[in-house]
Amino acid sequence: MQSLKDANQRPLLLIVVANSVTFYLAVKTDALLGGQWLVLAKNVPEVLPVGLCLVLVEVVNAQLSSDAKARIVFLRWQDPLPGSEAFTRHAIADPRINLTAIERNSGPLPTSPRQQNFLWYRLYRSVAYDPAVLQVHREYLFTRDYACLCLLMLIGLGTAGLFHMPSRSTALGYAGLLTIQFLLVRRAARNHGVGLVTTVLALKGAEN
Repeated sequence: MQSLKDANQRPLLLIVVANSVTFYLAVKTDALLGGQWLVLAKNVPEVLPVGLCLVLVEVVNAQLSSDAKARIVFLRWQDPLPGSEAFTRHAIADPRINLTAIERNSGPLPTSPRQQNFLWYRLYRSVAYDPAVLQVHREYLFTRDYACLCLLMLIGLGTAGLFHMPSRSTALGYAGLLTIQFLLVRRAARNHGVGLVTTVLALKGAEN
């Protein structure tokens, strides 16, 4: 069976290509802020091979550990994984979750971040192939990796734009778009991460 990460690979590569094409066309035409999108579109066939070369960004992203990616998404250095606040924060904010039932079946609920993540992961393993869990897990992994790519492109392409784009306004506008992309995707990844945690707990709390 294809893994969730493998299923997300193609969409992530397309995202890298799209960002790379936008960067190169902004350098080539200086049309990013002028609204000359027809000019950009006409140049896409010329630029596409160059964009494909920047798929190496995805390879760099693959070098980041799960903890490193979670730190970027949740902005926590210690115990950054979403399950680390499963019972003290996420569960109590979700009315679907029956914590009493979970405690009855699993024993006293931990409060330390690491122990929370341990218990949550044990519960997750028992429902990992439930369709609802699979769906939200894939969404979390996709947006988490997308957010990390956004940050790498913001640093790499945003800096390169200052030196290679025809005007400073285009370079700053491009960096601004990259920043907005990162903030929106990071927020989506955080929401999906919390959704993964709460979906697992809701399913476990509903068991007899």
